[in-house]
Amino acid sequence: MGEWFNTETVSVTGESGKYFEYVNGEKTIKKTRLGDVWKRCAAYILDVFLVNLFVFLILIAVTLTKDPLAEIYGIAFTNLAIFAYFVYFESSKAQATLGKKWMNLKVVDFEGKRISFLRAFFRYFARGMPTIVLVVVDVATNGTGIINEHLGFYFLIPIVTYAPILFMDMRQGVHDVMAGTVVVKNYPGYK
Repeated sequence: MGEWFNTETVSVTGESGKYFEYVNGEKTIKKTRLGDVWKRCAAYILDVFLVNLFVFLILIAVTLTKDPLAEIYGIAFTNLAIFAYFVYFESSKAQATLGKKWMNLKVVDFEGKRISFLRAFFRYFARGMPTIVLVVVDVATNGTGIINEHLGFYFLIPIVTYAPILFMDMRQGVHDVMAGTVVVKNYPGYK
């Protein structure tokens, strides 16, 4: 597997954790401001609210059918919808989910470019990786019935995934580091 990005073209300048510099396709240095932590949190909360509202409506409709097979399809569809929401919007021309657009943020690679669908897919998958690992370990060690007893611990997973944003110079979460992405402020006319 080759390199996803050239680390020699990336640096953080000025006040630590405030700016992101990269060398663009024309070999000139571009500088942009990193997304604020509170804006990223607000964007994520809005995204989760929107997606869960959609999921809630679908699951209510499926439950009213009283068909067990419809419930299985409904759960599969809602998981696919959540996946599609984040992957599609972050790899789209807008480079942002609705929450990120609302907070004037976008996701870029280390060259300041739009991320591919594959990279957005990997970023989404990396966001949920700690949860998947915890569930697999929990089931392997304790059996399937124990998941409900430990459900409270699963809600702590976002702390593991997102806490590095507070401490890393480029304000990256685990998913950003794994996917080679950065969340920056989206200025008008910025490409």
